[in-house]
Amino acid sequence: MWGRLKDFVLQDVKNENEIKMYAVILRMGLLVMFLYYGITMTGAVMMNRSASLIAAGVGVLLSAVLFGSTYHNRTKAAAVFFILSFSVLILVSVLMYGNYTGVFHFMYVQIALLYALDYMPFAGKAVSTVLLVAFRIGLFHYVERVGTFYIIDNDELSLRQGLHIVITCLLLLVIVSASTQDFREMQEKLVSYNRKLQNIASIDPLTGLRNRRSGMEYIREQAEGYCNGETKALTIAIGDIDFFKKINDTYGHNYGDLVLKTLADAFKNFMKSRGRVARWGGEEFLFIFHNTNGDEASYMLADLQNEIHQMEFRMGGDTVRLTMTFGVAEYDLRREADDTINEADQKLYMGKAQGRDRIVY
Repeated sequence: MWGRLKDFVLQDVKNENEIKMYAVILRMGLLVMFLYYGITMTGAVMMNRSASLIAAGVGVLLSAVLFGSTYHNRTKAAAVFFILSFSVLILVSVLMYGNYTGVFHFMYVQIALLYALDYMPFAGKAVSTVLLVAFRIGLFHYVERVGTFYIIDNDELSLRQGLHIVITCLLLLVIVSASTQDFREMQEKLVSYNRKLQNIASIDPLTGLRNRRSGMEYIREQAEGYCNGETKALTIAIGDIDFFKKINDTYGHNYGDLVLKTLADAFKNFMKSRGRVARWGGEEFLFIFHNTNGDEASYMLADLQNEIHQMEFRMGGDTVRLTMTFGVAEYDLRREADDTINEADQKLYMGKAQGRDRIVY
């Protein structure tokens, strides 16, 4: 039952231009007012006060109408009438029972709603706040001079004060909790969105591998870990697909893209638990081996090279086989990470000059 009620109250608005949080605040606040008017009606029946019974009945009816309107794209109108309804409630209650029943506490609810429901500019909120304060002061002095409709004893006065304090606290709790919950949800969405943006910014869209910037960040992280003693060794390799331009020129860029994607998947699987691979640019790939020295990385790359040799790429009636050349350099504390990358790049070109399809360390 409570679950269904919660889902009903938290139901989203249909109008895209309305804010769900505002509707939820109103619905929860109106449920509290149903409780208030129900208690008031019970007291009116027990004390045989027809005027109070009628006033409470009107309050229940108005609350029901406003509650329903939040589900029919009328949230803003419901908010306006809900805020104004407290002024009517305060007016009627003070005229009936005097200034000391605690009903003036509802003015704090009105002000809280003005600022929680962002339907008007700050200047309008400030003016409305001044008018509410003026209304409260003027009504207080009027009733002090004129008197009240009912004369109540101290016990009933205490009960009414207690009721108004409890209901006011409940309403303020509703407003604050709903507002802060929405703020938390917005923060979580913003954090999630930023993570997605960061992930998009670090991924090569064609291959799905980390891009050059992300690869550099990873190298710097690993280099820092090496300096701190957290990583025992760090090796960087740059691999280049041999004669890749010929593949693009012969079979087209779509086929070339297919080759890059297929190799990227193989690289990703190969580097699991070994480190990370990133697309360095074009047909070049960056391999970062953590806790691996240069000799170990070279042996691992030899296995990868054999795996590449066994790959077949079919295009029409042609079968295309690939080779790759790798330059390998091991990081040490005597130089920067960029120097290690440059060394790996130089060794890659040495491998190209020596005939390709080889690992130079």
